[in-house]
Amino acid sequence: MDMTEIKKALDETFGPLRDAQTKTDTEVRAEIAALMERLAKQDVNLIDLGQKLAGLSDVGQRRTGSQTIGEFFAKSEAFKSMQAGGTVGRARVTLGPDELKAVAPIYESIDPNKYPVPSQRDTTLRGAPENDVWVRDLLPNGQTTSNLIEYVQEKAMQNNANYQVPEGALKAQSDISFEAKQAPVVTIAHWILASRQVLDDAPMLQSYINSRMIYGLNSKVDTELIAGDGAAGHLSGLLPNSTPMTAAPAGTWNNADYIRLAMAQIQAAFYRPSIAILNPLDWVFMQLSKNANGEYLFGSPLAPVTPRLWNMNIAESYAMPAGQFVVGDARQSMVWDRQQVTVEVSREDRDNFVKNMVTILVETRLALSVYAVPAFVKGSFPVPVPGEPPVEDGGGATRKSSK
Repeated sequence: MDMTEIKKALDETFGPLRDAQTKTDTEVRAEIAALMERLAKQDVNLIDLGQKLAGLSDVGQRRTGSQTIGEFFAKSEAFKSMQAGGTVGRARVTLGPDELKAVAPIYESIDPNKYPVPSQRDTTLRGAPENDVWVRDLLPNGQTTSNLIEYVQEKAMQNNANYQVPEGALKAQSDISFEAKQAPVVTIAHWILASRQVLDDAPMLQSYINSRMIYGLNSKVDTELIAGDGAAGHLSGLLPNSTPMTAAPAGTWNNADYIRLAMAQIQAAFYRPSIAILNPLDWVFMQLSKNANGEYLFGSPLAPVTPRLWNMNIAESYAMPAGQFVVGDARQSMVWDRQQVTVEVSREDRDNFVKNMVTILVETRLALSVYAVPAFVKGSFPVPVPGEPPVEDGGGATRKSSK
C-alpha cells in the first residue's frame, strides 16, 4: 500500500465527517457506526503493513526478501534485452540507494542476523630451544689450519716409586706407555630449503631457522664428542677413549657414590677430574634421591642447586646412553676448531635461482684429541626401578621406596 492508496482510504473514511453538520442525528449515528467498522478494518491492515515494513514474520524473526547482486542483475531489463538478442553486447545496471537496500549481504546464504567473525591469527615465532651446557663448551678449545691432528696419547702409567735398599741396589723402575694417534678433522653439517619470498616477507623467520639449525648441529657435535666411534667421517669420542671403572661398589652404594669412585680412579692415575657427563634421566634420578625422612639429598625443589657433583661440572646429554657415565679431567682433551659454526645462505644451489628458493647451510669442522686414556673413566649405574626414586636408609644404603 503506497501513500496514494493511504490518502484515498483516509479520504473515504473521514470525508463524510465534513458534511456531518448538514445531516440529521439518525444519519450521523449511521455514519459513525459505519466509520467505526471501517476503522477496525484499517487497524488490521495497518498492523499487517507495519509487520511487512519491519520484515517480521509471525514468530517475530526477521525475514528478508532481498536478493543477491547476481539475482538483481539477472532480473534487470538490461540483461533481459541482451539475452533476447539485442544489438548491445553487454548489459549494465546501476544500483541506487533504494536498490542497494534490497540487495542481500555478500555472504548470501548466511543468516543476515549473524555476522561472520574473522579468526585471529598469531604469527609470533617462539624462541628456539636452548641447551644450558654443551659438552663442547666444557672441553678446552684450540685452533687448527690443517685437516689432521697427530698427537701422542698416554695409554697407561705404572708408578713403582720406592726406597732404594740397600745402597747400590737397582732402583725401582716405573713405566709409561704412549701411542701415536691421529685425529682427522671431520665435517658436521646440515641444510634446509626455504622460499626466498617467505624470508623476504618475514625476516624473523630466517633468524629462527638459523637458530634451530645451529641447535641441531650442536646436538650432533655433542653426540660425536661423547660416543663417536672413530669410523670414516666420525670423531673418536670420549667413551672409546676412556678407561673402564675398576672399583667394585658394594650393594649399598648409590649413583653419586659411583661417580665419586670413578673420580678416585682418575686421581690414582695422577689426574684431576673436572667433568661428569650423564644422561639427563640419570641426573634426574639422582636429584630425586631422598633420605629416610623424605628430604631431598640434592637440595630443595624450591631452591635448586647448580648442576654440580663432588665439585665437578655436570653435563647432561642424551648422547650419553642411559645408565652410563663418563668422568674425566677435561684438561687432557682438546677440541680443535678448523671451522667454527657458520651459517650460509645461497641461491646458487641447483635450480634455486629459477625457483626463487634459497639453501640455508649450517656447518662446522673440528677434531678431538684425548691425550690420556687414564684421565677419563667410564662406568654404568645400577639399573633403577622405573617410577620409584631411590630412598636412603639411616646407614646410607639405597632401597626401593615402598608403596
